[in-house]
Amino acid sequence: MVEKKNRRGTRYYENEDGEFAAKECTGCGEVKIISDFNKDKRGPGRRQPKCKSCRRNYHEKNQTSISDNRRKYYEENRAWFSERNCKYREENQASIAEYKRKYREENRTSISEYHRKHYEENRDSILRKNRKYYEENRASLSEKARNYREENHDYILERSRKYYEENRVSLAEHKRKNREENYTSILENERKYREENRTRISEKQRKYNEENRDSILRKNRKYKEENRDSILEHQRKYHKENHDYILDRSRKYYEENPHVAAAGRHRRRARKSALPDTLTKEKLEEITDRFHGGCALTGCTDGTHLDHVIPLATGHGGTTEQNMIPLRADLNYSKNARCIFDWFYDVKDHFNLPQTKFDELIEYLADINGMTADEYEGYVRGCHDNQR
Repeated sequence: MVEKKNRRGTRYYENEDGEFAAKECTGCGEVKIISDFNKDKRGPGRRQPKCKSCRRNYHEKNQTSISDNRRKYYEENRAWFSERNCKYREENQASIAEYKRKYREENRTSISEYHRKHYEENRDSILRKNRKYYEENRASLSEKARNYREENHDYILERSRKYYEENRVSLAEHKRKNREENYTSILENERKYREENRTRISEKQRKYNEENRDSILRKNRKYKEENRDSILEHQRKYHKENHDYILDRSRKYYEENPHVAAAGRHRRRARKSALPDTLTKEKLEEITDRFHGGCALTGCTDGTHLDHVIPLATGHGGTTEQNMIPLRADLNYSKNARCIFDWFYDVKDHFNLPQTKFDELIEYLADINGMTADEYEGYVRGCHDNQR
């Protein structure tokens, strides 16, 4: 090897190919091979002037001052560091992601152990920090989570299913143990959450039920068939233990929702006559909304009754959406079991009923029955002329 000196007088040695092979350390003064020096593109041979051993000793002796200087420099140049790091991540996004993925796969056990240990040692501070961050960024976090679930719906379901199958026993045991230890606080948190998010929960449940109606019905039907005896026993026991409460709750509900009680009575009447009884609470609400909560002929909102357009006494019609309209009480009593067309023309002057309202009502009834107005009139009159 050939000995040489740079302009500062530091000795270095080149091999036969003219490459750096060894150099003198400016710290300890010893000549060491080039691999004993850290890389530095500005130094001789693209290596740092001090060897690794000297740098290690220096850092151990001056650890506090070095950390303070670095922290101070970072704070003074925070914006520059942030911009540089952001730019680097954008330019090397794919390689960074690949590196992180590979590192996680190779060090999965040690990473999990480190996180677990760190969480146990800093549980309270981590929870406080997470809670504070969540409260300050609730809206953006919810939006981000919602977007992620929508974009990765199938992947999330598959991953959750696989994890649940692999850890079914441990998850059930953990859930049971946690609920026993924190039963009171869990109930309180669930109650508080439901009260604060009542509308959102109802809307989410309604949407889910609509999108998964068939699968839910199949699942419920299967469960009832497989657990018929236990369900009956549970219901019998519950009714026996809560008899007074159930009666009071039902009475209060029907007092607050008289139209629901009336619909139930009409359905029973239809069943006794062996006629259709498909009027549900939801359909009844649609009829009420269609006539703005009032009479179909006058618009009056006080004292309305549900009327069968084709009376049950004819043996036709039934308690269905296509055969029910709201009428003012005196109009309902006046109509009784008469044909709606004959009745209207007999009493319209007496009750001062507008012809336009009646025509609109007939158009509505004809439409939901899949007929024209003339066809519907013929159908109604036929039911009255051919009573069963």
